[in-house]
Amino acid sequence: MRIIDHRPEHQPAFKRINVAWIAERFVVEDVDLEVLDHPEASILAPGGHILLAEEAGEVIGTCALVRSTPDTYQLAKMAVDKAHRGRGIGRALCEAAVARAREQGARKVVLYSNMQGSGEAIALYRKLGFQERPLPTQAYARADIYMELDLA
Repeated sequence: MRIIDHRPEHQPAFKRINVAWIAERFVVEDVDLEVLDHPEASILAPGGHILLAEEAGEVIGTCALVRSTPDTYQLAKMAVDKAHRGRGIGRALCEAAVARAREQGARKVVLYSNMQGSGEAIALYRKLGFQERPLPTQAYARADIYMELDLA
C-alpha cells in the first residue's frame, strides 16, 4: 500500500469509497455530493490536497485536506473501502495528511465527525493528538464533534 496524490481519474473512486462509507452509517448530504462530484473545484483549487491509499493499482482509501484559512486545514473525506478496513490504512492516511499540512506551513488541522458512527476514527484522532473543542457552526448535519490538532 502506498499514499499518492489525487489525479482527475481518481474522482470516481474518491466518490465511491466516501459515499459507501457515509451511506453505511449516515445519510449522504447534498454538501457531500458537491465535494465528491467536484473535488478539483471544492478541495484542490482553493489550496487543498487529496491523498489516496493505493494498492495494486486500486484506490482503497481517501483523505482530504481542505484549506480553511492560510494556516489551517480541515481533515475531511477520510474513508477506507470496507474490504480493506482494519489494516491501519486510515491511520496511514491521517498521518500523511498531517505531515502534508505541516509541509504546507499549517499551524492547525481541524475536523468534524460523529461520536456514534465514527468511534474508531475518533479514537485514532485522539491517539494522534487531536483534542475536542466546542462544535462551531458547520455544513454537515451529522457532525456532533469538532477536534483540533495544534501544529505550531
